[in-house]
Amino acid sequence: MKEIKPYILSNRIQPYEWGTRGRQAFIPKLLGMKYNDNLPYAELWMGTHPAAPSQVKISEQLLGLYELIKMYPVEFLGRLTYEHFGANLPFLFKILSAGKALSIQAHPDKSQAIRLHLNDPGHYPDQNHKPEIAIAIDQLTALVGLLSPDLLTARLRQYSDIQRLVDVTLIDGKSGHVENTGGKLRLFYRGLFQKVLSDPDNYQEIINQLEKKILTQKDQKSEIEQTFLDLKQNHEPTDIGLIMPFFMNLVHLRSGEGLFISAGIPHAYISGNIIECMANSDNVVRIGLTEKFKDIPALLEIMDYTAKPIEILMPERLGGIKTYSIPVEEFSVKNIRISANSVKVISTDDKIQIGLLLNGKIDLAWDQGNSITLAQGQSVVIPAGLGKYTIRAITNSELFIATTN
Repeated sequence: MKEIKPYILSNRIQPYEWGTRGRQAFIPKLLGMKYNDNLPYAELWMGTHPAAPSQVKISEQLLGLYELIKMYPVEFLGRLTYEHFGANLPFLFKILSAGKALSIQAHPDKSQAIRLHLNDPGHYPDQNHKPEIAIAIDQLTALVGLLSPDLLTARLRQYSDIQRLVDVTLIDGKSGHVENTGGKLRLFYRGLFQKVLSDPDNYQEIINQLEKKILTQKDQKSEIEQTFLDLKQNHEPTDIGLIMPFFMNLVHLRSGEGLFISAGIPHAYISGNIIECMANSDNVVRIGLTEKFKDIPALLEIMDYTAKPIEILMPERLGGIKTYSIPVEEFSVKNIRISANSVKVISTDDKIQIGLLLNGKIDLAWDQGNSITLAQGQSVVIPAGLGKYTIRAITNSELFIATTN
């Protein structure tokens, strides 16, 4: 390869139904492009995943980022990354913009992903796991993880109609609390899902009664109740996802706060614009709030039934760079804010980087006088072999960088 240098990426937008639309569409604003009123702008993908691979321009020709990395794997990925993951980018970097709720879903671990792919490659296109981090750009509202036993006890008492959906008795007769055992909770959720599937008419009646009670109650609606009502407006009353807000944690992130979603954690992003990074996979096991393929048996198999505290991630700051620490090898995410006319020198640490300029304008310089200019919304792949490079902010700027961990 004649020259190791950064390349500006050409990326694809995924028009999933839940994306933001019209004047409210975040991704067109970010990219400075005209929006189409008829299109939802859901995700912008930066990476090599075959569903929406990024490209670079070389000698006026577009070349896939995957092909470029395959041609020069050590130079782009770095020696350790190449030896560990082979000649492919191990992460997928995204902007996600949710105008409506995403599906209730969970992601498999590596062994589960292999089984799902072998049994159903059409719906599970690869054999990789999909841990992910979500970082709020403005805000994020999400349902994440199952309720603790005590909160579940309170919900069952408050909404007695829901108890008609399960045959498993969770509340101990002596203590009055939910039995805090994984096996008992697994039976509870298996019974819940199976009853919904086996008797959709009864489920629909319960959902409609629940809606009526919430609408006619004198007390002010809780956030969970309002979330349920909002979802009810957009989904069929037989959708199993409608009942799930009563069993999950409602989480709000402010700008810069993050969530790490590990294998088996049920979740649904409700609204907001986020930076997202994950292992290079598109394996999603869905149960509801979607018209896409739903696989309740698979979700029952992979779901993490233990109620864990929801940890809000805050980045660690070192030398003007904020880093989100996460327990995976495939990726980590850094955030850099730099004021106009300031300069920052950054090392690749012999690892590939993909940078996204969230706002502002910068010059990215390397070697002796070589540079490119990035404007808001542009992204760039920075080869591991570049070593060090310099950012000069032309205006106040904010850059997110995804790299291997």
